[in-house]
Amino acid sequence: MQFSLAQVKFLAGSHREALALFEPLAHQYTDRYGDDDEQAQLCWYYAAQCRMELGEATAAIQAFDRVSETTPAPDDEDAVNRYLDALARLMSLYAATESLHQALHVGDRLRSETSRIRGSGWPGLAQIDAYLRRLRQDLG
Repeated sequence: MQFSLAQVKFLAGSHREALALFEPLAHQYTDRYGDDDEQAQLCWYYAAQCRMELGEATAAIQAFDRVSETTPAPDDEDAVNRYLDALARLMSLYAATESLHQALHVGDRLRSETSRIRGSGWPGLAQIDAYLRRLRQDLG
């Protein structure tokens, strides 16, 4: 019930209120079922989204990093999408905080994981490659 309320708050743009529900739920699910639990991962993902929307880059990085630590089953499309999105957001957040080496590291991981999961012909790889080239140029 609390998860549904948190989702409603999130969709309504009440990110602080949603975060106040998602984070405790994430801890509860993780404590009870472990880091790999689908509901725990979902709560961490939404908590990270809330943190990002609130401009809390460091906390968002920590939460997205937690999501990215668990490799999803390839046949779970929702989990795969969250996992790859978490990596993409980590890359962007690190770049925004001028942690370019970390952004490049996560970007390389995003590239590798996307290719592994989606296949080497997936059209979105070109966008990832372009972003990685820009990061490398910025590093000089």
